Amino acid sequence: MKLVIVESPTKAKTLAGILGKDFEIKASMGHIRDLPKKGLGVDVDKNFEPAYEVPEKSKKVLAELKKSAKDSNEIILATDPDREGEAIAWHLSSLLASKKVKFERVVFHELTKSAIEEAFTHPRTLDINLVDAQQARRILDRLVGYKLSPLLWKKVRYGLSAGRVQSVAVRLIVERERERQQFKPEEYWSIYGDFENDAKKQLKAELVEKNSKKLEITSGDQAKKLEDKLKIDSFKISEIKKTERQRKPYAPFKTSTLQQSASNVFGFTAKRTMSSAQKLFEHGYITYHRTDSLNLSPQFVNVARDYIAKEMKAEYLPEKGVFYKTNAKNAQEAHEAIRPTNLFLEPAHLSKKLSADDVKIYSLIWKRSLECQMLPAVYDQTTITIGSTGGYLFRATGSIIKFDGWLYVGKHMAIEEDPETLNELPDFVENEAVTLNKLTSEQHFTQPPARYSDATLIKALEELEIGRPSTYAPTITTIQSRGYVVKESKYFVPTDVAYVVTDLLVEHFPDVIDYKFTAQVENSLDAIANGEKKWVPVIREFYTPFEKEVKEKDKVLQKHDITNLGESGEKCPECGKVLIYKLGKYGKFLSCSGYPDCAYARPIEETKNGEEVPQDYGKCPNCETGVFVLRQGKFGKFLACSNYPKCKTTQKYLEKIDMKCPKCADGDVIIKKAKGRTFYGCSRYPQCDYSSWKNPLKPDAAQKEEISQIA
Repeated sequence: MKLVIVESPTKAKTLAGILGKDFEIKASMGHIRDLPKKGLGVDVDKNFEPAYEVPEKSKKVLAELKKSAKDSNEIILATDPDREGEAIAWHLSSLLASKKVKFERVVFHELTKSAIEEAFTHPRTLDINLVDAQQARRILDRLVGYKLSPLLWKKVRYGLSAGRVQSVAVRLIVERERERQQFKPEEYWSIYGDFENDAKKQLKAELVEKNSKKLEITSGDQAKKLEDKLKIDSFKISEIKKTERQRKPYAPFKTSTLQQSASNVFGFTAKRTMSSAQKLFEHGYITYHRTDSLNLSPQFVNVARDYIAKEMKAEYLPEKGVFYKTNAKNAQEAHEAIRPTNLFLEPAHLSKKLSADDVKIYSLIWKRSLECQMLPAVYDQTTITIGSTGGYLFRATGSIIKFDGWLYVGKHMAIEEDPETLNELPDFVENEAVTLNKLTSEQHFTQPPARYSDATLIKALEELEIGRPSTYAPTITTIQSRGYVVKESKYFVPTDVAYVVTDLLVEHFPDVIDYKFTAQVENSLDAIANGEKKWVPVIREFYTPFEKEVKEKDKVLQKHDITNLGESGEKCPECGKVLIYKLGKYGKFLSCSGYPDCAYARPIEETKNGEEVPQDYGKCPNCETGVFVLRQGKFGKFLACSNYPKCKTTQKYLEKIDMKCPKCADGDVIIKKAKGRTFYGCSRYPQCDYSSWKNPLKPDAAQKEEISQIA
């Protein structure tokens, strides 16, 4: 009996259906061995030797694998075809090593009968270069995290973490937010004219030029003066230009573009996308989903062309198959792009077998794999220019689809990733006179750069060559779970701690957070994987100066300097110096800039715009001068006396909704939580037992809608 080891039970089940009864297939449940959770786990004095251990959750799995290994004369390691998969295979071979057992490594990029048979016919040995690259990344990230994170605990706040890729991702978000804060909107105006010819054909066009110079309208007064001049002008069609343009299909999916597309079309997070892709791969529906390659096998291209010719229209096919070149450095060209393993298994066929999320991701992959083998869409574009005797030019542009090409698939599936706005212009004749019926002026303001979403953050990281296909989703998850960013709608907004940590790292550890340096580290890891570099010198080159820097900064950095978030413009009531915003254990507060000579401090509250908002929560009953202010604690919000630490009085925070209890009329309706659900109850509970799991009564519809959204 041959023992085959994969990572997951789902993958094991799929593989069992292909290999048959001659093989026993077991799952390692991911990594069977790793660096310890506690302690550094790396001996920096012995060439960074890792102290791997089997975690408690894996001990039972390992015992079962050892039992199966005793009854086997051959162990086939069939883990994923990337560095992580190679490392898992290496750990398994180390733990299950025996003189009686022969180890073989098989690699496949899809769970299909032909791919599995090919892989098992041509097994190979473990690729130690891939193992070293994964090991180097793991050790490097451990060194950065375990050396830098404690510094952040002491100098900023307990529980923070730092990492090569996550800290750079946070920096991107912080710098974008600062661009937005510093952005000054500029006013500009657009003027549109409604024109008509003698045949009553109408056309709306925008004013663009005067005397061959682009018009920039910066005020309402300027727009009004232009309107007055245009109203007494005369117009004619000065030019009609017709062109044909093409829109080429997108390349097949790699990991980053799949995550971006799923974010744009369905609003999926990177983690959600990769979770579905993992299931699809393990069930054998798609090829391996962690890839930076755009390659497609010639066999698949031929199948795709046959499918298009038979199921769609032969006129959509180019003369020969289309192959895409990967632009990224160190892309693994041996891998394929993400594609279906069976094109004839259409998304509709899987709707009863898979979850809604999985079907959506499969639909995107299936759609893109066909589109990339089809002809470009062709548009007829018409541009009509209207000139005036006063030297003004209006312009209108319209497009219609002449040949839909690859767009056919998206329209057929009702999934359009970035639909264009098309409009057909009426037929006019050059030099014919037209009448100006109406002028419309519209005021606009320039917009700040958009915040990052999952899609745009992944795109930015990829362009900077930071991270690799397997790192994008966990990086985004980490920066959210660590409290560096929050999501508003689908966009990332940095928290106060993100500003403090980013500024600290940029000033004192520039290499760790430098875009180019981080990309160079990634390239070094790729070089290790390719056998061009040894992993120990790469780690040493980074770690030696880094460790020295951490020790030096630990001595000189002072917490009260690092956690400064800027001046408030308010004077200290005790000494008259400026109050500054500081980051504390439970959020932002106001502190005297004269600290430690003056210890005045008080909590603040903020709106989403970062402005302090006074709230009346009542006076403190235990001191004469204090008032209750809202604080954020370990277990949620609470009210505390503003004279803390002199007065340590606290009260439970009740989130009111400006509505009296409909049952007792004395208490307030408040938002409550229990058993993971939100509901509404009376503030006088248990004296009044009113509660509502639905919308409570409100005097107007707008307030009811507000309650509905909260619920």
